[in-house]
Amino acid sequence: MENAFLNADRDTDSVTVSLKGDWVFGNVQDLESALADVDASGASAVTFQCGGLQNIDIAGAWVLFRKSQNFETTGCDTDFRGFKAAHFKFLKNVTQAGGSSIATDHEAAPRVPRQRAQDALESLGKAATSGLQDIGFIAMTILQGITKPSKLAVRETVRQVYQTGVQAIPIISLISFLMGVVVAYQGANQLAKFGADIFVVDLVTISILREMGVIMAAIMVAGRSGSAFAASLGVMKLNEELDALRVMGLNPNQVLVAPRLIGLIIALPLLTVFADLAGLAGGLFLSVTLLDISAVQFIDRAANSADLTTLFVGLVKAPVFAFLIGAVGTLRGLQVTSSAEQLGRLTTTAVVQAIALIIAADAVFTIIFIRLGI
Repeated sequence: MENAFLNADRDTDSVTVSLKGDWVFGNVQDLESALADVDASGASAVTFQCGGLQNIDIAGAWVLFRKSQNFETTGCDTDFRGFKAAHFKFLKNVTQAGGSSIATDHEAAPRVPRQRAQDALESLGKAATSGLQDIGFIAMTILQGITKPSKLAVRETVRQVYQTGVQAIPIISLISFLMGVVVAYQGANQLAKFGADIFVVDLVTISILREMGVIMAAIMVAGRSGSAFAASLGVMKLNEELDALRVMGLNPNQVLVAPRLIGLIIALPLLTVFADLAGLAGGLFLSVTLLDISAVQFIDRAANSADLTTLFVGLVKAPVFAFLIGAVGTLRGLQVTSSAEQLGRLTTTAVVQAIALIIAADAVFTIIFIRLGI
């Protein structure tokens, strides 16, 4: 049987229907008539060869699928072969709904990597879009917060400096002191093999001032203050306190977000100084107690091995790290919308992302300083 839309060939126990022409909405009635003339009585299988299709839309695909279902109700197995890649998007959903199989003019193996690559690109695009939205939101928040500061915002900024800075001095000093001890001990253990114990002072001084002091301070602040930012703003969001502020005519970005960012940017460089001093004190303690290096020798050697540039290399990083911690913490807190479970998840996300950004930013700083010869 042959007409403008298909050819039907009958074998012993199977029928092959070769499709052609335009299977589109405007030809639905003619398509149904053409399919109605296909005789599959007594056949055990019907195969639709679709390579000859010129055009197809969802209406034509549905007519074809419905006819295949009619064949299956009579005991015939139906199969689809030879779909072109351009037509596959119209046929995939309707045929999979009934469990029918589809084969295209292209082998399945090459198509799977392409599909995976497309999915990967879509995921990358979504991630990039989300990242740009986050950056835009943070920039808008900071702009709104610093262009029209209020007395309330100033008091909140001072309070944040106290909470994120002054109250964090003991724990950061302790951790940095212990880190200085560890660096000095590990360095001495290796340098003793070459009889160069005195260079432990250089190692401790440069590593603490350039890297370890600011890194340890930033990581501790990320765990302490970054999580606090996310949790406090998230609870306010759940309790609708932010909406209440807006009703009162206050901008949450000005009275809550910007003060936290600015306060942390002020506090972290000061904490870095305390971390540097505590780290050097830890190195001094180990040198005096275990390495027979006197305090005078240690201080003199430290002054000769480092200069203001070494100190400023560490301090320059602190405001950038503080901005990253504050931005991520406040952003994740404001993204809380539904439940305490989401609050906990986003608080954890804020800490993890802040630490990851700190390490990434430190790597960038290191490359820049090496390129500049600093």
